[in-house]
Amino acid sequence: MNSPDKLRVIQWATGGVGKAAIACVLNHPELELAGCWVHSADKNGLDVGEILGTGALGVAATSSRDELLALDADCVMYSPLVPNDEEVVAILRSGKNVVTPVGWVYPDLNNSRHKAVAAAALAAGVTLHGSGIHPGGITERFPLMVSSLSSAVTHVRAEEFSDIRTYNAPDVVRHIMGFGGTPRRPCKDPWPACSKRASSSRYE
Repeated sequence: MNSPDKLRVIQWATGGVGKAAIACVLNHPELELAGCWVHSADKNGLDVGEILGTGALGVAATSSRDELLALDADCVMYSPLVPNDEEVVAILRSGKNVVTPVGWVYPDLNNSRHKAVAAAALAAGVTLHGSGIHPGGITERFPLMVSSLSSAVTHVRAEEFSDIRTYNAPDVVRHIMGFGGTPRRPCKDPWPACSKRASSSRYE
């Protein structure tokens, strides 16, 4: 039964980020899980609790975009492996706000793709919030902050170290982060290859 005192959330994709988001929704007293989109056929129709490895939650996962867009919900937590502008536009047009960690942190409204997304949000009277752990923080804001402590900057070098031995998302590690590739690969646009690979990915 829907609670009028809670915001209804649809989770879009159930990879590592998606599962963590569902746990947060379930633990938040003002949020309610309304639906869940999954990519792989073997998850379609499963209770979301089965996907999480917990008890049944009474919410069935589905691969049907139209079914989810027809649901009464306040927000979609959008976290697929690779973002899809058309999907996001459709979600916004359905009257649902979008929160996502996979893009739109600093949208460029001179970009036709970003314009289309913004237009969909404005037309439906909803919002799109691009977020993440530290979007733009480490690579942009942190170096500027540190430079204010210096009288002169002659060289900037940034390194990141992560233990990803237990990070169960091989498509992200190989095709987005680029592990196992050559130094020349990052010089090319990785997204076409990622999009093609993600279309058959089981790690949504």
